[in-house]
Amino acid sequence: MNIKIREAELNDYKSISTLVKEVHSLHVKNRPDVYVDVENPFTEERFKEILNDEKTRIFVVEDSNNEIIAYSIIEVMTTRNIPILKERKFVYIDDLCVSSNHRREGIGKKLFGYIVDYAKNSGYDALELTVWEFNSDAIKFYESLGMATRNRRMELKI
Repeated sequence: MNIKIREAELNDYKSISTLVKEVHSLHVKNRPDVYVDVENPFTEERFKEILNDEKTRIFVVEDSNNEIIAYSIIEVMTTRNIPILKERKFVYIDDLCVSSNHRREGIGKKLFGYIVDYAKNSGYDALELTVWEFNSDAIKFYESLGMATRNRRMELKI
């Protein structure tokens, strides 16, 4: 498949918002105790904030018809100023989604590779993300790309 990866622009909002709804509905279905089922989980205001923040980027994948079929939101982060932790700068993948109509076509792998190249070329130490335990497909996908579990955030419902 012939695709193009680029940074998002203002006129990409509707296409990205549609994909965000896909991701959000999966989270609402599996963790209704955490996620609220809202009509629009990604407001245009929030989209503009991300576009205008120098620490964040939105990358989109377009197919040969210039349709956005995947996106990722990343943020450059640094470790908190805690004396026992080494200072480091890393890229945090806040969101990565491939349209359900285009999964298992290698698009997510190419987008992930693009993010890795961005991080390397920008001089960052690592790539990090959070994935819900229920999302076994995503866990397998990230592991297949060389990611490993760094730590676990656990919970006890009371």
